[in-house]
Amino acid sequence: MSKKDAVILHIYYLVEFSLFLVIKTAEQVWRVPGQGDPGIAGSPLAILRYCTIVCNFLMISYLFLRHGRRLHFCENLIPLAFALTLTADFFMCVIAGKRIWGYLFFTLVETVYMIYMKPTWKNVSLRLLLYAGILLLLWNVGMLHADNALAMANMVQLTVNLFCAWIRHGKTGSRETLLFALGITFFAGCDYAILVRTVAGEFLSTSHPVYGIAAFIVWTCYIPAQVLLLRSYVEKIINADR
Repeated sequence: MSKKDAVILHIYYLVEFSLFLVIKTAEQVWRVPGQGDPGIAGSPLAILRYCTIVCNFLMISYLFLRHGRRLHFCENLIPLAFALTLTADFFMCVIAGKRIWGYLFFTLVETVYMIYMKPTWKNVSLRLLLYAGILLLLWNVGMLHADNALAMANMVQLTVNLFCAWIRHGKTGSRETLLFALGITFFAGCDYAILVRTVAGEFLSTSHPVYGIAAFIVWTCYIPAQVLLLRSYVEKIINADR
């Protein structure tokens, strides 16, 4: 990578860190006591959050256009996953009432990461079995509808990807696989926090400490997740230059 690339990367890190601080401050300042997440789709906070995703996409697009031709097809799946993430978060952060499309595109994101890690029939079968079991559970409790089905598809893919990412790192021990595994771990932390926040909001209250802690964790994990995943792509480029 050139010095120009390094400067642009450092500007990107600075922008992401600055947005992170602004977002975490705004979450507390703009939240009314007893209110749920103030970052509902279309709100100023949600747009601020989406800016971090746009920034990630622009950075990885620059890297792909500059260096992607030197990488193998599978290695260039990370920019594709970022494009799908940009689309998914558009439905989560910008357009209200279209979360089902966000769940769909996030499932595609995790499917791309699954392909990136070169899945075996064993872990594909595990994903299908887990998903079938969760669908059966949702059906038994009367909660089987499209939103939940897609949300759980995303959770299954992400959960298995989490284990696969660390197994992959254990086999290679490389800096790239470590950064990728950490990125997926933070990604999972975000999604699990969303699940806890949703359950707490439904069965406890938005003023309950469990809800507040889970709400705080969501974007605290999500922004670093995207930066770490992008950084793993940078490591691919650095290795290709050697």
